[in-house]
Amino acid sequence: MNKATLQPDGSWKVETMSADEETDWKGTVESGKTLKANMEAAIAKKATDKASATTKLKALGLTDDEISALSG
Repeated sequence: MNKATLQPDGSWKVETMSADEETDWKGTVESGKTLKANMEAAIAKKATDKASATTKLKALGLTDDEISALSG
């Protein structure tokens, strides 16, 4: 795998990554994918929990305005 480094004169230097650099890069990419998946799961859970709470409050007889007042 190649890497490009910006030089002080504005040109780019392209060279092959060492095995350690490539391993580090792949680890960083996987870590980023894991973080993204966790964030998307948290967002989905929050939306699901909000919908569930709204349904339960409506079952108790609260109006949409009252529910909005509670949830801010």
